[in-house]
Amino acid sequence: GGGQGASVNDPVYRNGFPGTANTGGGGGGPFNSTNGDATGGTGGSGIVIIRYSNTYPDAASTTGSPTFTNTGGYKIYKWTGNGSITF
Repeated sequence: GGGQGASVNDPVYRNGFPGTANTGGGGGGPFNSTNGDATGGTGGSGIVIIRYSNTYPDAASTTGSPTFTNTGGYKIYKWTGNGSITF
């Protein structure tokens, strides 16, 4: 999930590339420019996944609008932003 570093051979792309969303990967490093205008890429956003057997009850409550699926014998809650879960 990490971003690609800047290209030494292409001065147009002096900045590092961002990390992939929902992976927590770091941003790519910049090309070492002499005037300091190149920057590293931003890190990728994080993700939280809670998976448990569907023989247990659903969560009592959640915040942050997680996605919920009940498949393959598991209940799965997934957040890509802030949130909470209560059982």
